[in-house]
Amino acid sequence: MKKGNYKHGMVGTRTYKSWERMKERCSNPNHQHYKQYGERGIKVCSEWLGENGFENFYKDIGNRPENKTLDRIDNNGNYCKDNCKWSTHKEQCNNTRTNRLITYKGKTKTMRQWEEGLNVKRGTLWARLNKGWSIKKSLKYRQLKKI
Repeated sequence: MKKGNYKHGMVGTRTYKSWERMKERCSNPNHQHYKQYGERGIKVCSEWLGENGFENFYKDIGNRPENKTLDRIDNNGNYCKDNCKWSTHKEQCNNTRTNRLITYKGKTKTMRQWEEGLNVKRGTLWARLNKGWSIKKSLKYRQLKKI
């Protein structure tokens, strides 16, 4: 039996696979997603690497819950205890570099989050803003129609 299997017994689990994939994205230039991670300078903290790397990762992040994957809170930051959490697919989609963030009345949300909150069709805000509408008009228009 390999030392790794004996040490923690989690090789092959979803949690272990997430840890392995994280390291690969950041360190293997041949990995399909290396360009978005390692090439951008995203690194894995030293505590999550080396002989006790997985154990430290597990202690810091815990077991991977069903239907969640590893997410960096600041997607320009490194993989470390203070910048990682388990997130749903929807949460991950709201935390990408390609999202357009809109700040209105002190609240910053993605365009999709504003649309969901206003109960408007997907793409509506994008279309309004592309037509040159102000953020205020784009967000309030639906509410005015209801009155």
